[in-house]
Amino acid sequence: MQHIVWITGASSGIGAALVAEYARQGWHVIATARRIDALQSVAEKTGRAENIHLLPADLGDLENISTLSLQAWNIQGHLDMVILNAGVGQWGTVTETQTEVEDQLFDLNYHSPVRTIKAILPKMEKQGFGRIVAIGSIAGQFGQRKLAAYSASKAALTIYLESLKEECHDSPVRIQLVSPGSARTQIMESSMLPDGSRLNKTGKAQENGLDPAILAKRIFQFTQTRRFHAVMTGSEGLALPLHYFLPGLFYRMLRLRYARK
Repeated sequence: MQHIVWITGASSGIGAALVAEYARQGWHVIATARRIDALQSVAEKTGRAENIHLLPADLGDLENISTLSLQAWNIQGHLDMVILNAGVGQWGTVTETQTEVEDQLFDLNYHSPVRTIKAILPKMEKQGFGRIVAIGSIAGQFGQRKLAAYSASKAALTIYLESLKEECHDSPVRIQLVSPGSARTQIMESSMLPDGSRLNKTGKAQENGLDPAILAKRIFQFTQTRRFHAVMTGSEGLALPLHYFLPGLFYRMLRLRYARK
C-alpha cells in the first residue's frame, strides 16, 4: 500500500522541496498552501503530478483547521505522516510590532499546527500508526534582535512537541521535530514588518543557506528514524553550543554583527 503524507506550506521553499522528495520516494503527497496556482506549479515541476493531490487552504484560518484536517484524512482514508511546515517570519522591534501582527504570526506558526495535531492525533492512534513531524527553527533556541515574536512562536512549538513526544511515549504515533537553520527560501522576503506588510528583501543568511532540496532529503531520511529532534544547519549551527555554554560571548558576538550592518 502506498504511503500517504500531508505537507503544509507546500507552495515554496522547504515545503515545495518536501513535496518533490516524498513524491520521488514513491509516496502519495497531499500538498496544502493558500495559492492553487503555486501548488500546481510545484506538482508539475516534480514530474510526478499523478502522485500529488492539491488541497489549497489558508492555514491561518484557525476555525477551518479541523474541517481541513478531516478533508486531508478522507482523501485516501488515512494518513501515514503529517509534516507541519507552514509558517511565516516576522522582523521588527518589540515596541514597533503591532499586537495584531504578533497574533497573526502565532496563529500560523503555533496555533495552526497545534490544532492540526489535535485533529489528526486521535485518528492516527485509532488506526494504530502514524508520524507527526513539525518544522521548527534554530531561531526558537535563542533570542535575537527584531526576532522576538518569531523566535517565541518557534520556541513555543518546540516545547509543545517535546511535551507531546512524552505524552506519546507509549503511543503508536511517533512525534518528530526538525529545526533548520538558514535555507535558500523566501521566508525573509515574505516576513512581516511591524505593521504587517512584507519585508520584500533577502538577507545574506538566506542567500548562503542550505539548498531546500538537500534539506528535504535530510528530512526524509530523518523521518525514517526513531529520533525525536534533528537540528539541520550549516555553520550557523555553532550558535547553539556557544549560546548554551558561553552565552555572554555569544551575545557579544551578535552585537558586533549588528554594529557592522
